[in-house]
Amino acid sequence: MENEDIVMNRIPVEEHKETTDNKKCEPKKCKCCLQLTLSIIAVVGVIVLFVLYFTGKSCSGTSKAAKGSKSGVSIAYINNDTIMAKYDMVKTIKDSLAAKQKKATDSLEKLQNALEFQYSEYQKKLKANAYATIAQATQTENSLKQGQEDFLALKEELSSQLSDENVKMSTMLQDSITNYLKRYNSKFNYDFILSYSKNSDILYANDNLDITKEVIEGLNKDYKSKKK
Repeated sequence: MENEDIVMNRIPVEEHKETTDNKKCEPKKCKCCLQLTLSIIAVVGVIVLFVLYFTGKSCSGTSKAAKGSKSGVSIAYINNDTIMAKYDMVKTIKDSLAAKQKKATDSLEKLQNALEFQYSEYQKKLKANAYATIAQATQTENSLKQGQEDFLALKEELSSQLSDENVKMSTMLQDSITNYLKRYNSKFNYDFILSYSKNSDILYANDNLDITKEVIEGLNKDYKSKKK
């Protein structure tokens, strides 16, 4: 069993079915060892914000980005990697998702262990000819099949719940940053506030246009006040 980190993906489980021969009471060779991998979609901040208008007017803000504009269009950017690393809300979200993932993993592991034990007992009885009738062996096989179906149904349900929770948390994070930047920009009136990261399409960004530090300070201050 593998328990992967939060990485916001799906939950693949290697499917395996027990087969029954009602006449011979000999199951085909297969194992009820159900491999489990839980991973969730990692929390990825999507912060590409577009401004309401694009004009040739000079901006009235006093920041270094506004002063450095030569074309009449003011632009600033935030470093998305730094936001994800230093915004307190991100850590809270990651911890919450990790806790939910562990709970789901524990539930699946408990059911898997029970199925493995039942299968082991079934094999022992077959070898020892402990079943008085074919019907008794068949009943055990059917019980194992039902247990595996229950496992797969639970896996699908938990996978859906984790995916929904991830989307919910990601949306909450994006809204938090977007709403703060709208308030922040009421002072500086940037035409564009862009998102920059190491793997983005922006190959170079002038440090003079970087407002990440003050944005993080403002985000954390707001978040701390809302938690009180």
